[in-house]
Order: sequence, then C-alpha cells, then structure tokens
Amino acid sequence: MKGMLACLLTVAFVPWTPPAVAVTDCSKPRTNIDRLLCSNDRLAAADQMMALAFRDAFQRTADRDALIEEQQAWQKNVRDACNDVPCLLEVYQRRTSELETY
Repeated sequence: MKGMLACLLTVAFVPWTPPAVAVTDCSKPRTNIDRLLCSNDRLAAADQMMALAFRDAFQRTADRDALIEEQQAWQKNVRDACNDVPCLLEVYQRRTSELETY
C-alpha cells in the first residue's frame, strides 16, 4: 500500500512529464520493475527524484530528442537489467546525478 501511495504521489508531484519518463501505474504493474517500484517506498522516491531530474534536464537541453533517446536506452539497458531493489536504488541514484549535470 505504501508503494502505491508513493506512485500516486509521484503523479501528483510531477504535473508534466516528458515522454521518456512514464509514471508507473501501481494499480496494474506490468513488469518486475513496476512491481519493485510499487512495493518499495525508497525506490518509488528514487524514481520520483530521477523523474524530476529528467524534467529539469529536458527543460535545460537544446537537444531534447537526444535526451529522450538516452533516457530510453538507460531504461532498457541499465534499469531493466536490475532484478532487485539494491540494484535499482544504485542505478537510479547514478542516473539522477547524471541528469543533474546534463
């Protein structure tokens, strides 16, 4: 339930989300990553922080298409390669740091 609340808060907290950052629908988690995000408050918070960092980078960059492609590649090749919460926490923290300096 806490994970679901965190996902709902993410939707409320991030009013506009660029196309490459999909907010997880915790009422219908489709993947293992979705289930992990919805079941762990720390991970949901890390996802929210990364989404905000992406939104800010999206606003700052001149090449938005490249940022979207990079984010999609990160999701597929880095995030989705994780199978547990510790791995996801680490890759989310790293990606958030990268986006903050984008």
